[in-house]
Amino acid sequence: MDKGTVTIVGAGCSKELITVSGLEKLRNADVVVYDDLIDDDLLLEVKSTAEKIYVGKRYKNHSKNQQEINRILIKKAKENKNVVRLKGGDSFVFGRGSEEIIALEKENIPYQTVGGVTSAVAVPEHFGIPVTYRSVAKSFTVVTGSSADESTENYAALAKLDGTLVFLMALHDIDEICAALIRNGKDKNTPCSLLSRGYCPDEKRIDGSLSNISDKVKDAKTPAIFVVGTVSSMHLCRNDFLPLSGASVTVTGSKNFSSKLCKELNSLGAYTQNKANLKIVPLTKNIPTDFSKYTCAAFTSANGVKLFFSFLKEKKIDLRNLFNLKFACIGVQCAKELSKNGFYADLIPEKFTVKAMGNQLAAELSHDDRVLILRSAKGSDDLLVYLKNANIMFDDVHIYTTEPMSEKTNVNTDYITFSSADGIRAFFENGSRINNAQPVCIGEITAKQLRKYTDIIPIVAKEQTANGIVTAIKEDRLNEKIQKIETE
Repeated sequence: MDKGTVTIVGAGCSKELITVSGLEKLRNADVVVYDDLIDDDLLLEVKSTAEKIYVGKRYKNHSKNQQEINRILIKKAKENKNVVRLKGGDSFVFGRGSEEIIALEKENIPYQTVGGVTSAVAVPEHFGIPVTYRSVAKSFTVVTGSSADESTENYAALAKLDGTLVFLMALHDIDEICAALIRNGKDKNTPCSLLSRGYCPDEKRIDGSLSNISDKVKDAKTPAIFVVGTVSSMHLCRNDFLPLSGASVTVTGSKNFSSKLCKELNSLGAYTQNKANLKIVPLTKNIPTDFSKYTCAAFTSANGVKLFFSFLKEKKIDLRNLFNLKFACIGVQCAKELSKNGFYADLIPEKFTVKAMGNQLAAELSHDDRVLILRSAKGSDDLLVYLKNANIMFDDVHIYTTEPMSEKTNVNTDYITFSSADGIRAFFENGSRINNAQPVCIGEITAKQLRKYTDIIPIVAKEQTANGIVTAIKEDRLNEKIQKIETE
């Protein structure tokens, strides 16, 4: 029987910290077996045909024990599948990756490993704590806090170390850890920090000393890292100069759009949760192969451009067949996608709406023209109304549609973005809830759809693009800061 391969991949402790190699393995996997602390956004990188198996383990709550996980990896590999075992942080730092490899070796299953960025270093750094610092801490020691009692750890030795002590999974045993260190000679005034939920919107740093930190962390949440040593008094973190520092945003829409928007928001300091909830379903069978009767092709989205040119390539249709066409695009992103194929938009309306495009086409085209409209089956018909009123001939071709794809979402961020009316329907009709998040809509049509589901007044982007949504959030954050200053 043929055997597949298992790749043990360390996912880091945020979507931004997976390695290039790890991301490549993830995108090519047939099966992904993943842990609890994996950033959900990484699962959006998995191909649609891949099987996803959750095997998360949290404090006193294991969905699968280690033996069951080993059996799943072996079974899927023996089905000749390319399996990725996706683990938080690094697989060999209290990740039990070595145990899984031993189980694979016993079955003669081929395997690879891809290292990950361990939270023992990344999370303290994220909060501005260097685990080493010249003349202060020349070394650091990583200890598992979940079983760090004096019968399993040599606290006499740990207490004598001058370097930094980093306890992972330490929250539930922090009382015992502090007491054991003090009992074995560590100064009770030694600085320490409890780092709760690093890289999450509700992340929190709690500083103290060995003698009082336990009293300060009663309301802290897991996962948490406990750092002990002089470096805990350092704050080498300055992200507040970024315009969206401290803001958290849930992003919905198609996978391509939501990924792009998340990237733009992240670059400005925001924490994002990518909850892509629309799947693009091609309807390229509707695309004509003879373009000689048309004088203009109109695209309403970058998705439409991408699908159209993919269709031409698949059918081996010579691009010279398009040379008689003018191209109209809604928005700079749509035009940018067109330019990737060697064509440049002749018409981009000043306002990125179908109404504006319809108005401009009606003004610039004549009765001798014929427009090929290539768009979503669920798009607005406003464009058609303008062309009809101007007596301009057109063929309205639906080259894709959208289908809901996300699970129920309970939003816990400051903002939630919506890029289409269809995305709003997909969000609310599966039972998802906005809670206290401020909705941000790409345009008035989307905002109108939102009002059918909630009384919360949305922020509406002035420009109907991803950049327009980003600008709207930046302006709202700025207004918040101004109001805060005025009330102080």
